[in-house]
Amino acid sequence: MTEERTHVLAYAVRGQVVAKYGGQVALVLALLTLPPLGCALLEHNWAMAWRFGLLCSGLSLAGGMLAGLPAPDRIQVNEALTVTALAFVGAALLMSWPMSEAGVVFIDALFEAVSGVTTTGLSTLGNIEARSTTFLFTRAWMQWYGGLGFIVLSVALLMGHQAASRRLVGSVESSAAIMVTARTHAMRTLIVYTCLTAAGLALIWPLAQDGFTALLHVLSAVSTGGFSNHTASLAGMSSQSTAVAVMALSFLGAVSLHLYWRVGHAGWRHGAGTLFTDIELRSLLLLCLISGSVLGLLAWQNDVSAPWYQGFIIGISAQTTTGFTTMPVSDLDPVSKLVMILSMLVGGSVGSSAGGFKILRLLILVRLLQLMLRRTAMPVHAVAEPYLGDQKLETDDAIRALQLILLFIIIIIVSWIPFLMLGYDPLDALFEVVSASGTVGLSSGIARPELEPVLKGILCFDMLAGRVEIVALLVVLYSRTWFGRREKVA
Repeated sequence: MTEERTHVLAYAVRGQVVAKYGGQVALVLALLTLPPLGCALLEHNWAMAWRFGLLCSGLSLAGGMLAGLPAPDRIQVNEALTVTALAFVGAALLMSWPMSEAGVVFIDALFEAVSGVTTTGLSTLGNIEARSTTFLFTRAWMQWYGGLGFIVLSVALLMGHQAASRRLVGSVESSAAIMVTARTHAMRTLIVYTCLTAAGLALIWPLAQDGFTALLHVLSAVSTGGFSNHTASLAGMSSQSTAVAVMALSFLGAVSLHLYWRVGHAGWRHGAGTLFTDIELRSLLLLCLISGSVLGLLAWQNDVSAPWYQGFIIGISAQTTTGFTTMPVSDLDPVSKLVMILSMLVGGSVGSSAGGFKILRLLILVRLLQLMLRRTAMPVHAVAEPYLGDQKLETDDAIRALQLILLFIIIIIVSWIPFLMLGYDPLDALFEVVSASGTVGLSSGIARPELEPVLKGILCFDMLAGRVEIVALLVVLYSRTWFGRREKVA
């Protein structure tokens, strides 16, 4: 009976609504295609340039037509989630077309595009140094706007309908509440993200002594993406100080972007208090310290050169889900891989560009477990409410957090099984799947050109699911999203 009632109350998505807001996202994607087009023209890479030009023109034409459709009075949750998921899937599919012109077969071009727009950084390509400037820039640029969430960018630049904007921002921003208008929130996010990028470039360019190398690593670091123009990642940088600066920027990218705005708005006197009382930031610092210390100790025991430097670089990289490294993951011992798997699974702060199921949800889980144990020593009729810091945990928020953690675990297990069936090492396969699902990009060596196409497809699905936090992708695959009665577009 309950199933019948929920079916009666449910509405399928309206094609006109999805098309309208999909059209607005297409206009922003056309705008975001201009920098790669400009790079191709500067490099005289005509093969990629004409594809980028045609793609930009097509997106502008289609987006302009669709964006002109009438706006609805309200946008449903499943419509917002559908637009979000299709935006990331569509961007990856479209951008893989010009990227395949760089001497890369389509499946690998698609893999790189998915890895880029989801800010993962996994790659099936070898000899990165041999790739064209345009190809390398396009990957890093996709990570930059994927880390921002170009849905948020679309709201900031184009969308004026507040109800729709709030739904769309909420589908990619997991913060508990947005106390300002959705467009104002999106603009603030864009401003903070741009400032972090500019500050990172000012810091890393003099250290790297190469503008292009600095630009690529800044775009990848602030987005916690991890793409590099060196096959050896940070090990190919000119100095250890440059690698440390890149990782420092990666850490900043894993902090909630809204926190930076709050700190700046509070002023210098009160901003420091706002910064250090943030429970997620303190937890992120602690987890990075624990991960780096454990990995450094294990590296020291295994006679790895510069063990503490190596340990903290890969530990922070895993925790922030950035994916940069100074040594091959395949050289690590099993315990180190397990430590990194746990770090990648948790990830960074809510509202940041980091992946994983997020620190806030881990804190909610820990708090609920503490409350469960505490209640065993309390009278039966005693009331004990769960709190996180000074904020009361609402039942719906707690349920959503636990649901997402469970979905992450299910996706990982289901994705892991095909790797085991094809004979891959269980720990290495688990590492690769967690890295993809957490949008990290560190590889145990499985992601390579010879990887079976079906496994490349699974990793692509994991990367997309991890970026949109699984639910949006499941909504697209749910039959009742598309079939059933529909509310009228007023």
